[in-house]
Amino acid sequence: MNRTEFQTLSNAIGDEIARLLPTVLQASEDWSIGQGNCVLCAMDDEGNTAMRIYGTDPVRQRQAALVAQKKALQVWRTGHATGSYETLVYSGQLNPDAFGIPHPEFIGWQGGVEAQTTTGERLVLAFSGLRGEQDVAVLRSVGENLAAYSLVA
Repeated sequence: MNRTEFQTLSNAIGDEIARLLPTVLQASEDWSIGQGNCVLCAMDDEGNTAMRIYGTDPVRQRQAALVAQKKALQVWRTGHATGSYETLVYSGQLNPDAFGIPHPEFIGWQGGVEAQTTTGERLVLAFSGLRGEQDVAVLRSVGENLAAYSLVA
């Protein structure tokens, strides 16, 4: 996927998230996390990155952006979803030294995922601003709605 295709796909994902967010944010548990201030971070295998910020509070937006970026970078580097990577390291199944991410930098929360486009290319997605499982659910729903990618298990 070239940079133009990546940007086009990232824009489509961002637009679909914007369409879904009003419904998702009706759950008080998700609203209370960031009060509607959420961030999408997308990366391709070459490191091209796109970010979309939602909401109206710049302070909360910045905080969510830092988390989303950290989630995306961890998945991009390790090839494992956030949360799963930490489980693999702490259970002794992965050596974190191989990835250059020291323990204090582990994100730990769900919301960073590995995906594959319908044409077989790697796509890293991270979302922040909701409960971690909802961050992933939004990314899964967008992939299904757009039929452009699927999450890698």
